[in-house]
Amino acid sequence: MISWKAVFRQGSRLVGPAAALALLAGPAMAEDTITLKIAHLLPADVYIWKQGGQVMTDEITARTDGRVRFEVYPAGQLGKDMLSVLSSGIADIAFFVPQYSPDKLPLSTAGELPGLYDSSCEGTHMVWDIVKPGGLLGDSEYKAQGMRVLFANVIPPNVLMTTRVRPEGIEAIKGLKIRANGNAVGKTASQLGAVPIQAPVGELYDSLSRGTIDGTFYPYVSLPDFDLENLLKYSVHGPRFGGNLVGFAISEASWNKLPEDVRQIVAEAGLKAQDQLCSYEDRETLVIRDRIVAENGHSVVELTPEQIAQFEEKFEGVVAAWAQDMTKAGLDAQSVLDALKQ
Repeated sequence: MISWKAVFRQGSRLVGPAAALALLAGPAMAEDTITLKIAHLLPADVYIWKQGGQVMTDEITARTDGRVRFEVYPAGQLGKDMLSVLSSGIADIAFFVPQYSPDKLPLSTAGELPGLYDSSCEGTHMVWDIVKPGGLLGDSEYKAQGMRVLFANVIPPNVLMTTRVRPEGIEAIKGLKIRANGNAVGKTASQLGAVPIQAPVGELYDSLSRGTIDGTFYPYVSLPDFDLENLLKYSVHGPRFGGNLVGFAISEASWNKLPEDVRQIVAEAGLKAQDQLCSYEDRETLVIRDRIVAENGHSVVELTPEQIAQFEEKFEGVVAAWAQDMTKAGLDAQSVLDALKQ
């Protein structure tokens, strides 16, 4: 939880409780150090943290002249269930992935759907409009969980990558065992006739090298994080396979304790991090794709417009199936889809 570091002394004696409370309520509070605990599941050096979360925290600390500081706990040190870490007060700010919490953030999994966006920044700006405070899901899902989204990120669209089979079109993909984590990605694999396999990213290298799976839906920008460049020999360019929504949120309880001027800085720093992260991802996507083609013998399969249209038609079925599942659960999926498309 928020740690307020303040020492109240009068001469050599500690100030009494009443005087201390008066000081807390008065202007002296502006000079107190505010320490916020931030938890995430990422390795300390992964780009999502360095280009996103750390950009936000550094900006806040700089703009408050060190008045706001952070204790950062990476790699799930405070727990693996980030929403529970946040709601319990163990941390003030936490990383969230709706795919990992579909029971609590079901409609937010719309950010994974295929056929909606071509780049990280396009998808991020679409999703931000609905998950931001006051947005359609900002109120109905995040505020209901006691959370306030500081910034969101739609990781660059997944690319279908394979180890041995050159994916020239839908027919070439049928029957392949493809890692497809998450409800929307699993539905995408099934619609294309592939066999969806759930596998943690930490097991992906071994699964690909042993041949227990034939490929994966994965963004180019994340290949170096897990040394996958030499294993995945082919990728398909053109279809919009969808991606994954992630972000950082602060608990409403911690947000409400912040002074108004600090809230403004935190909100603005979140937006700065959001823009910097998606811009970095879109640039690096092209850099990494071109590098693995030049240095790793990777082959990008260019589909014809007719072939791409076949994929996009299948994606419409994925979106319809997702909406049907949400509607059965009593959730207004159509409003979310309409908001995204607008």
